[in-house]
Amino acid sequence: MELELTRRGNYSLRVVCPDGSERVFHSLYDPEGEAEALVDASGFSGSGMLVVLGLGLGYHVDRMRRLYPDAEIVVIESSRKIFDLCLEHGKGAQPSEKVHFLVDLAPEEAISEVSRIHLKAGFLPLSVFSFAPGIAFAPGYYDPIRAALEKSISFRLWERVRYPKLAPGNLTIALFDFGYFLTEEIARALAALGHSVVRVRGKKDEKCGDILGRVTETIALKRPDFFLTVNHLGFDEEGVLADFFESIGMPAAVWYVDNPNLLMRIFPQNVSPCCCVFTWDESYKESLRGIGFENVEYLPLAADEEIFHPMRLSIERRNRLGADVGFVGDSRASWARELLQKVRQELHPAVKRVAQRLSVARNLAFHEAKEAEMRDSEHALFEALTEREKSDFEAAVFWRGTLLYRLSCLRTLEEFCPLVRGDAEWGKLLNDKFRFGPRINYYKELPAFYNLCRINLNTTSIQMDTAVNQRVFDVPACGAFLLTDRRPSLSPLFEEGKEVIVYDSPEEIPELVRFYLRNNTAREAVAAKGKARVLREHTYKHRVDAIIRRLRDDL
Repeated sequence: MELELTRRGNYSLRVVCPDGSERVFHSLYDPEGEAEALVDASGFSGSGMLVVLGLGLGYHVDRMRRLYPDAEIVVIESSRKIFDLCLEHGKGAQPSEKVHFLVDLAPEEAISEVSRIHLKAGFLPLSVFSFAPGIAFAPGYYDPIRAALEKSISFRLWERVRYPKLAPGNLTIALFDFGYFLTEEIARALAALGHSVVRVRGKKDEKCGDILGRVTETIALKRPDFFLTVNHLGFDEEGVLADFFESIGMPAAVWYVDNPNLLMRIFPQNVSPCCCVFTWDESYKESLRGIGFENVEYLPLAADEEIFHPMRLSIERRNRLGADVGFVGDSRASWARELLQKVRQELHPAVKRVAQRLSVARNLAFHEAKEAEMRDSEHALFEALTEREKSDFEAAVFWRGTLLYRLSCLRTLEEFCPLVRGDAEWGKLLNDKFRFGPRINYYKELPAFYNLCRINLNTTSIQMDTAVNQRVFDVPACGAFLLTDRRPSLSPLFEEGKEVIVYDSPEEIPELVRFYLRNNTAREAVAAKGKARVLREHTYKHRVDAIIRRLRDDL
């Protein structure tokens, strides 16, 4: 490569091509005038995205920047040396918000990066400008890139991703499917309401590009009205998918059924006006709005009445597998230990004290318990943590607190010889007055278990400030009796004392259990009224219909 001074006082570039021939990249008289003519004759309208193959000394790119200020321009250059020469002796090689340079990448990497930029820009109409001298210098490099771009142009994806959405009548919903436990319930409920469901399958820790490819294919071929997911599953950490949905006007509904703060503080790039966020715990609405989400709604859990329903069970089966009092749930002991190991050693005592406070004072929020229990030195350590480390601390508190709270409730039941189904840790934590069984399959075994127990005890996880959990809906749906802790959101959902029975502290549990074991008529009346309320207001059909109505209201 050699620089050659032109008659206008700027430079051209003389190179030896792979076939041994010499080529001058730019006019030796007036490189800028030549570039102006080439660009003006290209036929590019100035709108959309323009991919430039070959940089040379950048005169054509400089002309494009000035002529097309609103266009997304991506310049691909095979040679780092040519790019460096352009920076020093040419024009137009400075990157900006609208002009991107891909230099010395492998062809497949360059294609992938163009796809990422194209997606983030909302699949704008795509055009290609081939700088002939640059192509001749490295044809083996540019030919596969040009072929891939021409395939994208022929597919005209930018036309396929823009269409009317959420019209009256039945819809097509793209559902992210990561095998999470609510996915099947949501899919069945949507189908029962007459909507079509298209699953976009994914795996934990999957590369962003893989799922983005399935998303774009789903949009182009199935034309969904919106995307629906649980706990932001499917969205990438960098926020590329959120940006893409925003750029093409694709609505998305995200239903949080776990603590959203643990995720969104780490991945704030997913905040987007295209997302309507639903949270199962009303107390998280303000924090989600504080993060930046504009549309946040409260949406409690529900029951799938096709799975959880009354069952006719033989007396022999009831005697063999049933119990006066039953409890289903993991101790969270192993989780609590594992999460504690993620926290700095100096903060372990603080985790234990905050967890203990929350297990006793259920009306306290996490930040209130933290302020009350942490010493000044611990506060300073905590504030110096990264957002991920703060989330690990909070999660460790929640699971340890949940373990302590569940233990305090279960230990009041010794006289009733309750049956506990869950992890093996329960056998180490409770005495021999309890009966234990292994973990129970949610779909295949749990409905029968609820039917087999005269009283089903529920304790709510510490991470749920105000919400009620899954058992509060599933047990009544089975026509079974529920004894649960009082939560702020319970009374709007059920009539306490008539549809469910509540306790305010663990000390109240034994007397309530004695009363309802002695009074079959009262127990069965509560169970029947609870079942009727679930079927009337609290199935997943009710919840997904609420999501659809909310999205339509936003249009």
